[in-house]
This record gives sequence, structure tokens and C-alpha cells, in this order.
Amino acid sequence: GLDGVPHSLLTELMGRGVMPNLAEIAASGDLRPAESTQPTVSCAAWTSFVTGMNPGAHGVFGFVDREPGSYRQYITGTRYVRAPQVWRILGERGYRVIIMNVPVTSPPEPVEGFLVGGFLAPTLEGATYPPELAARLQRFGYRIDIDPWQARQSLDLLLEDLDATLRGRVAGANELLTTEPWSYAMVHIMGTDRINHFMWGKWAADDPDYAPRFVDYYAHVDAAVGKIAAAAGDDVELLLLSDHGFTLTVHEINLDAWLRARGYLGVPASDEAKLAQVDEDTRVFSMTPGRIFVNLRGREPRGSVEPGAEYEALRDQIAAGLMELADPDSGEPVLARVARREDLWRGEALERAPDLLAIPRDGYDLKSTLAGDELLTSSPITGMHTFGDAFWLMRGRKFGEGTPRVEDGAPTVLTLLDEDLPGHFDGREMV
Repeated sequence: GLDGVPHSLLTELMGRGVMPNLAEIAASGDLRPAESTQPTVSCAAWTSFVTGMNPGAHGVFGFVDREPGSYRQYITGTRYVRAPQVWRILGERGYRVIIMNVPVTSPPEPVEGFLVGGFLAPTLEGATYPPELAARLQRFGYRIDIDPWQARQSLDLLLEDLDATLRGRVAGANELLTTEPWSYAMVHIMGTDRINHFMWGKWAADDPDYAPRFVDYYAHVDAAVGKIAAAAGDDVELLLLSDHGFTLTVHEINLDAWLRARGYLGVPASDEAKLAQVDEDTRVFSMTPGRIFVNLRGREPRGSVEPGAEYEALRDQIAAGLMELADPDSGEPVLARVARREDLWRGEALERAPDLLAIPRDGYDLKSTLAGDELLTSSPITGMHTFGDAFWLMRGRKFGEGTPRVEDGAPTVLTLLDEDLPGHFDGREMV
């Protein structure tokens, strides 16, 4: 998994000779543009890949979510995933697995093999199964992730951190792939998403100092892929993919500011503002990215909107109002659409879904910041996720018909292992 690598960037860098290992893999097999899921965040997308299901079934909609029927928030982790991951299915069928750094894998659960948690794990200690794997990986300089707060201060420190983290990932993967028996291995590289967030603006502007270093990092990633593929062996099936695309951020949009200005959100702006302060003066509140919740009577503790006709009318009103949001510079609409939850998702976890999802046009990054009253905001983040322009790449094979989507992951993996597919998948096998 190469988190957040766009098909368009990959093909450009391959064409420039920056990524010869991936170019060689593509020449032997198939490279396709692919699609993500909604909302287009890594936790929802990778969970869709490993479960073969949409967020309405697996229950992951954001890195921070809220308990249904409350204003309590939690950081998404393994206990909130409502569908079996592909490694659980394989373990029940007698396969041994190696799972490294995949999002939403902490705290770690027992597997038939080895598991290292993804970037939401605070430290390597406590993030592995079995527990003693942490000390083993530390000898190879393994890191869970970069320090994103340090990255906000210095791009030079970011680049150093990215390289050190990538070296540790390769060394850890090589150790397990070459010394342990396994049938399915999944190695995830988060650094590509990190550099895209912090340095896409430098790349897009062809910055003389940092654009070449952006390209250099992708050359390092290509070398890392080559080393991991070599450790796995030439006789294995090899699938590479990203969970979403990327593009330049034009504006960040604070939906809380929009809701507050129109009287929907009653929580005053302050540095101490919290979702727990929602009261009967609030009719609607939101969470990043673009998730909109109605403060529904009988569902929320201090609900103010009646179920039925009032609820439906309010959803229509919010959707219509948001669609009028325009870029103040170009006059172009900010959103592609505003979708009702039942039109996007299906499954037993639909109760956890937002009532509406605002889906932006590329370039408009939707945030929810109770502390702020400014609609347009900015940060050191210059790149944002896109639903389209992800990629799937397969060595020595051609994909089937159609555009791959992330929920096609689990069925494709089982098909490559000549295993029968369970009937609950939303995705389809792509080989």
C-alpha cells in the first residue's frame, strides 16, 4: 500500500525514469486508475480494502468519530471495525499473515502470524502482535510514523523523518518476509501521503529547492518497493495500490463556521469549544471531512430537530445551502454534491454514519473547527485527497473489466489465493 499516491503522479514519475522498479512491474502486468470511497480518508478507505465492504457495513467514517446517540468522540481503532478483515478470514482458513502499518489496526488483535499497528498507534510498544515483535523491529530502526507536528515546523526535518521511517519499514519488512512463513503479507507506506500533504504545493509550483527533493523521496519509495518485492520473492503475486488520489489545496473550508453563521450551530467559537457543548440551540453540527449530523430529538441527548418531516426538510435545506458555497476568487462552486447517508452507504453500521456528507470538488478541503469563525482557513497542509486518481498495479497479470475501487481489495486477495469468497462482500474480484 502506497498511501495517497495518485495515478497521474505515478505515471509522470515513471515516464521520467524516477521510479524504474514500478515501471518494470507495470510493464509485466497492468496499471489502472482507481477510485477511493466516501468519505475519502485513509482510515475509511483502507478498512474498505481489507474488509471488502463499504463504510456503512464496516463502520469507519473518520479518524475521529462519535458514539451513536451521544456527543462523545473517540479515535478510531480496531474495536470499532464491524466487519472481518481479510487477514481474519485467511487465519480462519489456516493461512499465516504479515500485516505492517495498515491504518486502523491498533490496538493490535491476535492474528495467525504477525501484525504491526498503523500510524494511530502512539508507540511501537503495545502496537504489535505478538507483543515481543516490537523489540525485534526496534533493532531495525522501525518507526510507526513520522512526527507530523515536527513536519509543520520544518520541511527539512520532515524529509529526514520520512527517509528514516522508510528505511525502518523496509528493514522490518525484509526481516519478517525472509525469516517467517507466510501466505499473505500487506506492507503499508504512509510517508507518501505525508509528503503529499505537506509538500504538494512545492511540487505543483516547481519550487527550486523542494520540488526536486519531493521527487527524490519518490525515488526512495521506488527503491523501497524493489527491496520489499525482492524480499517477498519473484514467485508471489504482487499487488500495489493507493487508497485515494491527491491534488493541490485551493482553499480549506470550515463547515462549522458556515453552520454557525446561519444559526444552525449553537456552540460559540472559542479555543475551548467542544462537541460535548452541543445543546438544544444547535440543529446541525459537523465533523471532518464534510460529515454533517442533525441534532435529532430522541437520538441525540439534547436533540432539537423532530424526526420525520422536520428532519427531512432540514437535510434538504442544508444540502441546498451548502451547494451555493462558491470560491470567492473564481466564483466556482466548492462542492460537487451533498449526499444523504442512505444514498451513499448500506449496512449494519449505517447508524454511525453522518446524516449528510458534503463532497468537495478537487481543491477544496473540508474541515470542521469549532474554535474558528473564518469560513476560509489555511494551514501548512498544501495537498488534499481526491476520490479519483488512485492507482492499482499488478505484476504479471491483467485486471478484469472496470475501474478498481478500494472495496475490491479483499475479494481480489482471496481470488489470488484461489479461495472462495464469502457472500457479504460489496467489492468484486479484479483478477
